Amino acid sequence: MKKNKVQHLIESDEFVVGISELSKMTGVSPRQIRYWEQKGYIHSTGEKSGNRKFKLPMVVKVEMIKLFLDEGYTLTVAVTKACERQENIHQAKLILRDTFKSIEKIADRYLVIHLDDFKNRAGFYLIRDIETEDVTYQIIESETEISESIIKTWFLNN
Repeated sequence: MKKNKVQHLIESDEFVVGISELSKMTGVSPRQIRYWEQKGYIHSTGEKSGNRKFKLPMVVKVEMIKLFLDEGYTLTVAVTKACERQENIHQAKLILRDTFKSIEKIADRYLVIHLDDFKNRAGFYLIRDIETEDVTYQIIESETEISESIIKTWFLNN
């Protein structure tokens, strides 16, 4: 199967933006971005032409630093919190990559995410009722066909 083009772009080093685009995307001035780079808080690609290019993880990091600064944290604390959050997001992506089995919509109302391959071998289901925005989960020991009637009982029991 051909790899999804967006996924390939995100996972590769091809997704880069210049400092002007980064500034527009995040609301952080180019001067501030250069300062953060000088301090070692963020990094651009090492292009010989001198044009700064930033990969997707740096775009996300700049956005997080700005959000923490807007919440009143100092720059040092904001950078530390952004680094911690980036690591947590990375670990969450690894968990999802290793456990994601399927996603399906049932009866145009319920979104069901099936996670599996845990050490305890139980299947874990996250269910969101699109109409009410309620969310629940179920742990099922064996393969079970998920139907609208089963889902309704899960929401009634919670």
